[in-house]
Amino acid sequence: MTKRTIQATKPGKILGIEHDHLGIRCARLSSDGRGSFTVDKLEEIKGDFAEDNALLEGLRQVRSIFGVSARDTVVTCLAGKQIFASQIEFRRLSLEEMDQALRLELRKTVHFEVATSTLDYQILPGEDESSGGPVQVMVALAANALLNRSLQLLERAGLQPSAVDVLPVAIANALWSLADGTADHPLIGLHVGAQISTIVIVSEHSPFFNRTIYFAAEDMFRKEANPADRDKRLQSLSDEVSRSLLFYEKNYGLSGYQGIFLLGDYLDGNGLIPSLNRQTSLPIRKMDLPAKLGYQKGQNPGHFDLAVALALRGDS
Repeated sequence: MTKRTIQATKPGKILGIEHDHLGIRCARLSSDGRGSFTVDKLEEIKGDFAEDNALLEGLRQVRSIFGVSARDTVVTCLAGKQIFASQIEFRRLSLEEMDQALRLELRKTVHFEVATSTLDYQILPGEDESSGGPVQVMVALAANALLNRSLQLLERAGLQPSAVDVLPVAIANALWSLADGTADHPLIGLHVGAQISTIVIVSEHSPFFNRTIYFAAEDMFRKEANPADRDKRLQSLSDEVSRSLLFYEKNYGLSGYQGIFLLGDYLDGNGLIPSLNRQTSLPIRKMDLPAKLGYQKGQNPGHFDLAVALALRGDS
């Protein structure tokens, strides 16, 4: 879990896997071990994966399609109500003290049980360690029940993950990959999922920010959806995105956004991009990490970008 994309440190194949209840999207990359990657294959398996047995079968198909071996690296991510990610200013402590102190702090804001969750954190580069002042810490938290379920299903399918991210951090890594790790002005990523959307803001000189917005895209963009209701919900989504940007500007004194980069499903939904553009007055673009890495095989921009960003995380 990092503010920057982690690069693979040895040559090999890396498989990024992300899924929801409607599909499993995968990206296999080859790494030369020196920071250079090529996209070998993108694949989506569609179905109803709400139940564990169906998801297990889908993951077994992934293993078969990609011919995953024990030498390959597998990276995935967790999403849902029982994950949390944030950048916080925190007092400088020893490694032995930091974990427990962060857990006590997070109990003030996290809406699920911190004691029975897995915590990951990283102290970000900044002040000289000898100064003794506070430090900036990136934290990620996932309920053990959610994490263990995901790990068990992957392992039963013959896939051994070397890293598991939480969704907001994976989106942030997608943004860093798109920007080659440098962003003087804040980058905005909006991941549009079936039931929720997640907005993430990152830059070189401002804190990581993320927020979940409840927007049922799978219902809104069905052919039989009521146009008036869809327009109302799109306006609500755009309003929430705009509020998030205003909150960021007010709290961190930063603006000059480069634009909003979309990733996920439903990016061609009727009225989505015009609504966001009208409300924010920012350029709206679909992310396309596969194309950035030289892959030009007719992929839908934004559709596999999260899986690609997970694969770029490598095996560090």
